[in-house]
Amino acid sequence: MGDRTPGEIKTTDSKDYYIRAGWEARAETPDELAARFLRMIDALKKIDPAFSLWTCGGMRSVDFENIRDRYAEEIAAGLSRSDWGEPTPVYGYWFAATTRDVPRERYFVVRCHAGGTVKESFPNSIILETSSLANLKPDPRVLSYRVFRPALAAIVDAWNPAHTGAYSQQLIEKYGGGSYFSPAWIQYLCPWLAQKITPPSTVMSERLPNGGLLMMATTETFDVDNPAHLSAAQDMAAAMAPLNALPWHSGRT
Repeated sequence: MGDRTPGEIKTTDSKDYYIRAGWEARAETPDELAARFLRMIDALKKIDPAFSLWTCGGMRSVDFENIRDRYAEEIAAGLSRSDWGEPTPVYGYWFAATTRDVPRERYFVVRCHAGGTVKESFPNSIILETSSLANLKPDPRVLSYRVFRPALAAIVDAWNPAHTGAYSQQLIEKYGGGSYFSPAWIQYLCPWLAQKITPPSTVMSERLPNGGLLMMATTETFDVDNPAHLSAAQDMAAAMAPLNALPWHSGRT
């Protein structure tokens, strides 16, 4: 079984925020993954100027707009390999991009692991994360609900994940270990997961046209030191407890 946490846990000094989407085994070609990636990037660009320009590349850094028409080649180069360098397609492809030409406190990085078919719970994932320095907090303007909710929606639209959450790193450090469905700022569940829970009355919730469920602890920037924010996030996680109890890998692939 794969990592059961929503994302990487850093140090308690981290002020970063991120969105993480995960889904089960899904075989996809580099061309199909490139189409999804382009759809996501183009949607993000409409949200905030911070997402306007990107740098990507594995062995070298290149401006994304110069290779977007052949981005499938970049994805293909990120095919998973064994410790001996042998291709392992069952583990999919790894690719990433970083925003550029914006102040460091407005940087984002997107890390993708997709196309995997290994029989694990959620072997595929996308993480969109603020990328701050140790002594430089992310700009509050990019940590807003105005940015994070549509960014989460853009990821859901492009990648059709099983679940997607927006988190502060401090929230994950405090409560995120050992669960797929930990306390979150914003949480999306695909239709088949959404049918299994009842949203708590203490959070805002919305049924989406695709049958999925969106829950929000607050429309303010999530603050782990705000009791109201934290209580709503914990209530959301408690409502999702039946999902953690499912027999992952779920057998749906």
